[in-house]
Amino acid sequence: MASNEELKSFILPLIDTIQSDRGDARVNALGTVWNLSAVDENGVYMGSKDLGLLPALVAVISSDRGHALLTALGLLINLSVTEDNRAYMGSKDLGLVFALVEVVLSNRGEAGVSALGTLWNLSAVSENGVYMG
Repeated sequence: MASNEELKSFILPLIDTIQSDRGDARVNALGTVWNLSAVDENGVYMGSKDLGLLPALVAVISSDRGHALLTALGLLINLSVTEDNRAYMGSKDLGLVFALVEVVLSNRGEAGVSALGTLWNLSAVSENGVYMG
């Protein structure tokens, strides 16, 4: 298992690609991070405020409607399974809940279903219920 510093040094360039690219490189970076998030210990760190991944994912799901959107939503489901991530992910300051609701309202297919899955996970935290309710 990699340390948080090793993981950070690997993921930061991927986050940069997620933020700056609009094509295949973005989708590939999202897919790589999604795979890494499947390891529980990675998921906890990847959902932390100091890494900056979650604001980048909010930007993707707020602006992309292609394969990057679906990949980002899959990654968000993985991160929302980790209890330690749910309070920050559901916080009003991050804006993820609003972005997910927008996806649900504008996508009746796979993207909408994935967004609902993340919202379901986030609703399991009592402090998110106040904001979400």
